[in-house]
Amino acid sequence: MYQPQPPEQKATIASQLADALADGGWRNKARPAQLPPPGDWHGWVMRMGRGAGKTWVGANYTNELANHVSRMVLIGATAADVRDTMIEGDSGILQTAPSWFRPIYEPSKRRIEWPNGCTASCFSSEEPDRLRGVNSAWGWLDEFAAWQNMQATWDMFSFGLRLGQRPRWLITT
Repeated sequence: MYQPQPPEQKATIASQLADALADGGWRNKARPAQLPPPGDWHGWVMRMGRGAGKTWVGANYTNELANHVSRMVLIGATAADVRDTMIEGDSGILQTAPSWFRPIYEPSKRRIEWPNGCTASCFSSEEPDRLRGVNSAWGWLDEFAAWQNMQATWDMFSFGLRLGQRPRWLITT
């Protein structure tokens, strides 16, 4: 369950954050096309070629949003793609997470949990019905063009995208 950090933990995290951001953080390293759109948006599509940094952006932005939301969804073409690219990959969530906010990945539960209790549940387009009943505030949908059950997976995901004041999604493909 999502729990805001107590004041003493926030002070420690703030100190670690200041150290981690001394190099400018991921947003200062990103090219303009890799930054989230300005304003009040619900969906963002990054349709770019190989090597453009889509996974790096998805992972960094997911780690950033884990500070602000309680539940997320990660969806890839296959379960192996979610694990190998989005989570454990060279520019995946575990590699890009700051040391002060590194999540724990539980493959058997298909779940990632950040230190503040935010969780991300992992799904593949191969089994859209697994998304039935899953509610979230954020969704990162990777390699959308390669999904096997695109419409059914999108439908099940979008039905549950309803937590928080501004539920959002990112498609990287």
